[in-house]
Amino acid sequence: MAHEVTVRSQDARPMRPEDTSRIWRHPGLDNVEMLQGSYQKYEFAQHFHTVPAIGVVDRGTMSIYCQSSTHVLPIGTVFLLNPGEVHAPKPATDSGWGFRVIYLEKEFFQNRSDDFGSGVPQFAQPFVRDAALATSLLRLHSKLERDADPLNIENDLADVFSRLSEQFVAEPTSDSVIYGERSKILRVRDYLNKNYWKSISVDDMTEIAQLSRFHLMRTFRRRVGLSLHAYLTQIRIEAAKKYLSEGASIVDVASEIGFTDQSHFTRHFKKITGVTPGQYLPQWRPNRCGAQSPVSVR
Repeated sequence: MAHEVTVRSQDARPMRPEDTSRIWRHPGLDNVEMLQGSYQKYEFAQHFHTVPAIGVVDRGTMSIYCQSSTHVLPIGTVFLLNPGEVHAPKPATDSGWGFRVIYLEKEFFQNRSDDFGSGVPQFAQPFVRDAALATSLLRLHSKLERDADPLNIENDLADVFSRLSEQFVAEPTSDSVIYGERSKILRVRDYLNKNYWKSISVDDMTEIAQLSRFHLMRTFRRRVGLSLHAYLTQIRIEAAKKYLSEGASIVDVASEIGFTDQSHFTRHFKKITGVTPGQYLPQWRPNRCGAQSPVSVR
């Protein structure tokens, strides 16, 4: 649960049919809870959370009581609420408002002690206007609704917390100076190149690199120019082109090189090459005459 505690000095206005909300957990991410709400007239009671709450206004304009005053937050505003911070959101205009929130339990930070050695971080201010952070948060939150790929999610988590630690945490924890950083990233790349068809977890990568997960994500992106997930997808597509050119079927390629299904494969193939696998195949067919022997993928 989101560990919400109501402050009795104010009651919430009841929900109406046009007010909707949903709260859930992602099966691949422990100790994290998500809320998505869209409200027309709904007003929250004054309350606080016993865990950090990170969110972004994604529709309309939100008014919020916090730190003994009222603040008006336009769309795109990020709010960073420390545990115990009393607040009460409500609409600022008649057109309503909406937000997306991530609640992070204490165990989330304990399980990532290499990244959060000082424990639960404290945010320096409750509201910030930062387009890059807002974009990262919305992307992460949306993926947690539908994406089952843990590596993809961890990449976005790293983006969010890198930005937070750089700009908005009261006492950011500095990364340790790590000897041989370049060679560690090369080891990770080599592993991905040789094992791209496998289901590769973040823990696999951190074990190979001997870096904390967020440090690995940041360092890999800085040195390679792509996130871990984007790099893995790229080499999978390059392998797919090779196997398709040798006569393998689209169905076999999609299932054997690490994609969840054919539509997942097709979407990424077109995103990287500009054409679908079906459009890519015909250019090779004129060069193949007669019956073809089955092609072994990998």
